Amino acid sequence: MMWEESRDNFESKEFAAVFKRYKQMLTEQRTEFFDVGDFEFIADQYIDKGQYSNALQACEIALRQHPNSIIVKIKKAQIYLSQLKVQKAIHLLIQIEEIESTNPDVMMMLGTCHNLQGEYLQATEYFRKAEQYSFEDRDELLYNIGISFIQTGAYDEALTYLKKALEENPEHEPVLYDLAFCFEKVGDDDAAIEYYNRYLDIDPFSESAWYNLGIIYNRLEDYTKAIDSYDFALAIDANYSAAIFNKANALSAIERFQESIDAYHEYLAVDPDSVDAHLYLADCYFQMDDYENAELFYDKTIRMEPNCSDGWFGAGLVMLINDKSKEAIPLLKKSLDLNPDCAECWNALGKAFSAQKNFKKAESAYKKALELDDEIAEYWLSYADLMFQNNKFKEAVGILEEAEVSEAACAAIQYRLAGFYIFLDNFELAQLKLETALTDDYPAHTDFLENFPTFLLLEWVTKLIAKYSYLGGPSVDN
Repeated sequence: MMWEESRDNFESKEFAAVFKRYKQMLTEQRTEFFDVGDFEFIADQYIDKGQYSNALQACEIALRQHPNSIIVKIKKAQIYLSQLKVQKAIHLLIQIEEIESTNPDVMMMLGTCHNLQGEYLQATEYFRKAEQYSFEDRDELLYNIGISFIQTGAYDEALTYLKKALEENPEHEPVLYDLAFCFEKVGDDDAAIEYYNRYLDIDPFSESAWYNLGIIYNRLEDYTKAIDSYDFALAIDANYSAAIFNKANALSAIERFQESIDAYHEYLAVDPDSVDAHLYLADCYFQMDDYENAELFYDKTIRMEPNCSDGWFGAGLVMLINDKSKEAIPLLKKSLDLNPDCAECWNALGKAFSAQKNFKKAESAYKKALELDDEIAEYWLSYADLMFQNNKFKEAVGILEEAEVSEAACAAIQYRLAGFYIFLDNFELAQLKLETALTDDYPAHTDFLENFPTFLLLEWVTKLIAKYSYLGGPSVDN
């Protein structure tokens, strides 16, 4: 073992000296001889740094000294492929193929060229030959074929070759990683999680693997595991900004708003110009009833991106909640100018007009909200309440009777209908709706009593609520 380390150190120093001598030759504009292995090393140094022009220059100098070197020609074709100069790569590889017709690397690169050009039949034939002629490093060759298919977005085909590569070498880390990536792309989240975990068993310090795992858990709405995954990524790289941002989103999704706020602030320290971070931060403050900070960050969002409809909407909601309906109206209108299909915003605009006693405009806004989305109970209730507050009791009942047979049907609508029927002295229907509502959602009767507090004076109402108290929730004292 010590001898191997000494040899590696010796070779490292030797190649470093070769690279230094090569660069000095270029600087002094003179010619010096290097063997093929030296040129291959020099080209690889440039390729690793993404300096393809310098790598290509090294190959051209090498071919002047070693015009028949297949190794250098293959390296040159590899550089052309890295630069996506497909035609130049094909032209060179066909020349090599005439001499090396069973060289698996040549077959693999020709297949990649045709793959990039969308010529899948030719690509598949070359890949078949590459696999047929490959005896050494088969896992690496199969892996590279898989990568070729990933480059063209053909993830199912990539999976075929990556699985073969894994059979050749079950510990091949890049294969495990890209298998997980491909499974993620084809929508097989369970398999993606499995392979990311297998990869992390080998390399637990891969922040990108932890991050990708977090994205999958996030998509599966398993936010706790998503947060844990992002935390592992951040433990490895505390400045991984995408992980900070996604962690903040996941925390918000499970209503851990203060932690989410802290994470968004951490992200803004890295990316202070992020419109989304400002907007989502405002949303978190809004959810925590911290309307002062919510307004501050909605305003910042709008200043940064005047066309952000959600920013205008949020700012309008803050005004509405602070009983500033007059100020809310222009903000909500601006949001709707930018996004006229937002049913939630139309509903909020209806509330603002209602607060301003503008019946016609409120009615129009509520109708628009329902036209866009009739599956939200709140929109039906808002519209019905407008009618009820304007002494249009039958119209209010009619709206909720329509809601009963829509996708928005729920206990809240039944409770509200019960209240409206009582006002219409239709106690039989009122009792029926109240019983239905109590059965469906007993705890929600407290909201019913908040809306209609005088109903506590009706003995039959309090007895009916008491009758269903076994369903749980706070009961009404007789």
